[in-house]
Amino acid sequence: MQIIHSEREYRGKASVLALGTFDGVHIGHAALIRRAHDIAADMGADCVVCTFDRHPLAVLHPERAPAQLSTLEERCEKFARLGADYALVRPFTLDVAREDAREYLASLVKAMRAVAVVVGENHRFGYHGQGDARLIGEMSATMDFAAVIVPPVYEQGELVSSTLIRRLLREGQSARAKKLLDIDAAP
Repeated sequence: MQIIHSEREYRGKASVLALGTFDGVHIGHAALIRRAHDIAADMGADCVVCTFDRHPLAVLHPERAPAQLSTLEERCEKFARLGADYALVRPFTLDVAREDAREYLASLVKAMRAVAVVVGENHRFGYHGQGDARLIGEMSATMDFAAVIVPPVYEQGELVSSTLIRRLLREGQSARAKKLLDIDAAP
């Protein structure tokens, strides 16, 4: 897998983009990235995981930034194991936080020659989180890419998320947290 830090560095063919913060790369993230990989394989495209170098709150509200569940290197290693051809790891800055969601997505799709964009149904992006799965669906019709919304993954009746994993770790449930972070055992 190749790691790039800007869309301008992309030299691949058409792409299928998996968008997310992916701060823990848990079994829910694994389902999303595997789906992007499968679509890319079917379409003869590259699977590109798009994320940031840090959690957005580390820039926007450092005092509220969540504990890091894994390093960037560990996250990229998991992306590769899940079948990503590229990881687009953009630096998260205040300028990035101010980007209009429509402009961000349009620019990303164009630069990456995206034929599909894959997200979780609760993914937010752009200025004040104005971008969401609905916006991706709307833009797919006019920009000629497929919008693929992946449903959330539940375990023991709870939504699998980095927030849940952090709570489990705080509560001393490290075995369950480890299970949720084990992408090789993911469904």
